[in-house]
Amino acid sequence: MTDSVRKLDFRSKLTHKQTLAWDALARSDVKEVLYGGAKGGGKSVFGCLWCFHKALDTIKHCDIGPRKHPVPVGFMGRKRGVDFTNTTLETWKRFIPDDRYEIKGKPAEIIIMDRVKILTGGLDNSELINKFNSAEYAFFFLDQAEDIDAEQIGELRATFRLIINGVKVPGKGLFTANPAPSFLKDEFILNPTPDRLFKQALPTDNHYLGPEYIEVLKDSFRNRPELLKAYLEGSWDCLGGFNQVIRDEWVVNSGKLTLYPPAVKKLITCDPARYGDDETVIYYMANTEIREAVIYGKKSLMYTANMLHTLAHKHGDCLIVVDVCGMGAGVVDRLIEMGDDVLGIDNAGKSSDPEKYYNLRSEIWCGAGDMFADADVQLKNLEPSLRGQLSTPTYDFRNGRILIESKASIKKRLGRSPDRADAYVNGLYALQFVEGCLQAREYGKDAYEDEDSVYAGNYSAMAGQFDKDFVPRSATSARHEFAGYEPGTAEEQKRAAEDSRRRQHEAMAAQQGDTVVPPGGFLPENPDEAKTREAECGADDVCQTAWQAVSVAGAGWCVYGQCGLCGVSSGDI
Repeated sequence: MTDSVRKLDFRSKLTHKQTLAWDALARSDVKEVLYGGAKGGGKSVFGCLWCFHKALDTIKHCDIGPRKHPVPVGFMGRKRGVDFTNTTLETWKRFIPDDRYEIKGKPAEIIIMDRVKILTGGLDNSELINKFNSAEYAFFFLDQAEDIDAEQIGELRATFRLIINGVKVPGKGLFTANPAPSFLKDEFILNPTPDRLFKQALPTDNHYLGPEYIEVLKDSFRNRPELLKAYLEGSWDCLGGFNQVIRDEWVVNSGKLTLYPPAVKKLITCDPARYGDDETVIYYMANTEIREAVIYGKKSLMYTANMLHTLAHKHGDCLIVVDVCGMGAGVVDRLIEMGDDVLGIDNAGKSSDPEKYYNLRSEIWCGAGDMFADADVQLKNLEPSLRGQLSTPTYDFRNGRILIESKASIKKRLGRSPDRADAYVNGLYALQFVEGCLQAREYGKDAYEDEDSVYAGNYSAMAGQFDKDFVPRSATSARHEFAGYEPGTAEEQKRAAEDSRRRQHEAMAAQQGDTVVPPGGFLPENPDEAKTREAECGADDVCQTAWQAVSVAGAGWCVYGQCGLCGVSSGDI
């Protein structure tokens, strides 16, 4: 047993900074070490290697033989058990020889050489926390400890009273963390006791990282110098008060900018509510500018679906973006039935960069923050409520990834939900999925020659901030097809849109067995009677059925459905 322990060479695998932390933990006058600092410093790997070494060292010095019930000698954990299982435990499996241990149970127990075991789990498990009252350990390792509250550590520290075969084992504690405002800064950096040491971890010290990692950090946090300094240099002195995702001065500046984008992208974005005290927010956007807003409360989801369908047709059947968390999924399903071009965004879904962002909501908000910071947002039509909501959410860190404050937390903190801001940033995110029309075609002239144009003034080029190749898993789309079509005159665009609608609804009606009215025809084939119905429902120039518009000019067509404005069935027209 002793020979097998000696064959394992841990120190040769350590970086310089890891070696300093290892030596600090070996000192008899040191009880706890914080190994913390920049991303990529090899903190989790170090923790796993150290725990395995401590278990073998305890076996050796306490002369522990094989047992039917191995002795619990330590604890490894994180704030949340699921994060430990998905990350730290996987790191253990990659770096610890698999012939020296086995894993049993849930939460996992790591049994080493049938002699000792390391308990694992999350501090969100109250049953596990209660066991600390009677537990006796020789060591503990808490990964991503910046997520943990100070009061959760007290009972774990009190477990340092292990005696095996008459040998008292001195207790040791290891914390690994990224820089963040927490109790760790006070206990290990600002006001440390002699038995607590801080050892800094830096990505430049980790020879397993390529040089491109540093460049990725610099690019990812270019608009947040406090984060860059923390993650690149391991600084703990620059994070207080800098956790605002979008700063108010960036939002104010967006109202002073005039951008010259090469094309105009149009979409409708919606954050739906139902009968609670939240708002249903609908914005029609042309690039980053809000051209039309519809905001209301206490309406049904079908009312919202019909409203979105009507507005989309009014604005050239543009893309409709809907937040599907909560109530939005039903709205998306109904819009797809009506043949609309829909993108459902699940903010709780997986980010395209899961190592950086905790979820898609975090990616969307940080992307919007980068656009505001880079002066890539023109928002002259900015009302006070939207301005305040945009600068409300804060960011935090969970398992080293950026996590944006939840809507529920904001509502609890401020008494209102940021519905308008969520709708707007979802719209910014969705611009990457929209094909634009050249500006000159959009406005019928050179947009640069008119100083009163919405795009006149001081120059600033608008660039997309999101990954153009990324299509979210949550996206559900019934796209209109414009294959091979290049933007032309307004009449050409109109004909192309009509052809696209005709092809789409023919296919949909054939699938559902509906009667299709050919272009130029009505039910019945009487344009005057259709006009009468349009006047009755109060539409300016179109009667909106639940499937498709019936045009006054006779160029549109429909299948059987119900008018979203007057409730008249198209079969009754």
